[in-house]
Amino acid sequence: MENNNHIFDDLKIIFSQERLNGYLSHSKCNNSKNEALIAYSWNIELSQALYSALQILEIALRNSLHNAITQGFQTEHWFEMSFLHDREKKRVDQAKDSLRKEKKQIESGRIVAELSFGFWTSLFDVRYEHGQVLWPKLLKPTFPFLPKGQRTRHYLSRELNRIRLLRNRIFHHEPIWHWKDLPSQHNSIINLTKSLSLSASKFLKIFDQFKEVYFNGKSQIEIKLKNEFIELQRQSEQFNMRNIQIAE
Repeated sequence: MENNNHIFDDLKIIFSQERLNGYLSHSKCNNSKNEALIAYSWNIELSQALYSALQILEIALRNSLHNAITQGFQTEHWFEMSFLHDREKKRVDQAKDSLRKEKKQIESGRIVAELSFGFWTSLFDVRYEHGQVLWPKLLKPTFPFLPKGQRTRHYLSRELNRIRLLRNRIFHHEPIWHWKDLPSQHNSIINLTKSLSLSASKFLKIFDQFKEVYFNGKSQIEIKLKNEFIELQRQSEQFNMRNIQIAE
């Protein structure tokens, strides 16, 4: 892509200096503003491409886990029970406070929806395997289609926490474009969703475009930016020409 440093400079409204330096200093950009802009734009599309998969996994996980724990303890208000550790109890209290501020009723379903992905992944900590509080007895009810060889709390905790880190990066608009294991993480999201629900997995396929964006998106981004810059340059030249004519 031809040099368009002026366009990059005009986009400082969306770049903090720290964020800007993070792209420019990366070896794949090598302090090139053009390459940094391509990487930044590709990062937006990668994040967008992963959003639907992350969303469906998160909702399927919390609902499946809630249903499994409800059946296991014979109450949908299991989050009031003493087996939860202090950190998780605090998150439940925070969820209730949020509902109160919004003047919503403190109901089981509302609390479940309010609890963060971090809360649900924390339930896979080894703390909840001690005394077999949740695991391994709830592995099959929660992940009915997970292969037997992967049906361990340790495996699920590792995969879910890896996905949680990716999710947080995306939701906080941080760079992920340079992560070498993105295809592996995407596969993990797909596989875990399928392990929770075959129907949810099929539904996700309607929206999932990650592979196309990952393997072909960067070149497409370069074409889009080049065409946009050409149009911007044309408009700028027309604007300048009109100003010259008015001045004459």
